[in-house]
Amino acid sequence: MSDCIDGIIKEIISNCTTSVGGSLEVKAWIFNRKDLSVTFDPENKRGQTSNKVIDLALPIGKSGFQIQGIKKLLNAGHDRVVAEDRPDKFTHYFALQQFETTSQDIFNVDNLSDLVVFVESKDKKDDGDGVLIGYGVRNGLYVTTDSQRANDINGARNLELASAAGEEEAHSRYILLKDTYADSIALLDSLLVIQN
Repeated sequence: MSDCIDGIIKEIISNCTTSVGGSLEVKAWIFNRKDLSVTFDPENKRGQTSNKVIDLALPIGKSGFQIQGIKKLLNAGHDRVVAEDRPDKFTHYFALQQFETTSQDIFNVDNLSDLVVFVESKDKKDDGDGVLIGYGVRNGLYVTTDSQRANDINGARNLELASAAGEEEAHSRYILLKDTYADSIALLDSLLVIQN
């Protein structure tokens, strides 16, 4: 018998009350995966790993960072990796454009690797469930596309990060919910300062 859990666990209702816009807010939170401690909800699983994050922590001397965009500059999502001989996995994806040009800004972006990103959906629910979405939470995100042309899109640098081949995630997305939406935002923002 397989240890993998397959099958549906609840109704799927796609109608006017569940329809969403799908767009993201212009702020995201990004962390070095090796620094980030993640606590998953032990009650939110079906014989497999949980996709609900209930707490985050960083060690002393470390911090997360903010990505601030404009309009629809940030993008995130997933692709299912279907396999006949193992459980399906999900390639996580995050994209942004960078406008900054100082030497430190360039050095920072040139060295992006093994990251975790949390984005915020514009579709807000009263209980906050499903609003803050994590990508690369267990296995990290790595640069897959990095291009810049001076005469294209006003010289912006296009960056795409994704799960590495063979290191896809068990879930299409991770949901951060520490009690309430407000508590979850406060948690993310608290990690943007160096931890003491």
